[in-house]
Amino acid sequence: MVGSRHPEQGFLPFARTFARRVAEAGVGVVSGAAEGVDRACHWGALDVGAETWAFLGSALDALDPAQARLLPHFLERGGVYFSELPPGVRASTTTFPRRNRLIAGASDAVLVMRAGLESGSLYTAEAARVQGRPVFALPGDVWQPAAAGCNALLADGRARACTSAETICAVVGVHPVRAVPAGRDPGWWEALSAEARGAYGLLDRAPRSFDEVLAASPLSPAALTSALVELELSGLVVQHPGKRYEKV
Repeated sequence: MVGSRHPEQGFLPFARTFARRVAEAGVGVVSGAAEGVDRACHWGALDVGAETWAFLGSALDALDPAQARLLPHFLERGGVYFSELPPGVRASTTTFPRRNRLIAGASDAVLVMRAGLESGSLYTAEAARVQGRPVFALPGDVWQPAAAGCNALLADGRARACTSAETICAVVGVHPVRAVPAGRDPGWWEALSAEARGAYGLLDRAPRSFDEVLAASPLSPAALTSALVELELSGLVVQHPGKRYEKV
């Protein structure tokens, strides 16, 4: 999932939510850790403790300040930074296009979320096409320069339209409901309250404290407590000492 550093106003929260829905289904998110859409997509995966990989345009010891701030969150929640560049090499206009083939190569499908006509995300789309990966683009308003590259990909047939997280899940063969947890009766997910489903998506296989979950949740403390109790009674979550919660 890749996109512009400077999409239209209000797009980044949408990108983060979209990526979170993909990640909740059990699909890993691959991107470039760049400012803007890339970073929003990584955060969407990190929100639910899902797998996310970042391929950098610099060496691992030459991160820009924003990437350096993101790195601890990656390490804490299971994300991974990759670079093919030797120590000391800083990002440049030549290293970014070069690394985009790695983003495409590590992915089962490529989704361009936002791209102007000269966006580097178009290099990723072209690399995916050459490598035989499915390429998708999110349509945008025709008057938005930030979406012109996506619309061009769709207009000339270089990409297929994607309008929902379910589209990507279907392409990679993942069913959003069956992804977690395995082995339960059909309908278990629908039987949970909306609050419990939301809380479940914020938990991981590593214990998280109540305060950590609360900080990432729109629920009040009382509503979150009720949701966690529901998950415990359903056998989906175990509570450890110190009010730390873990998916079973």
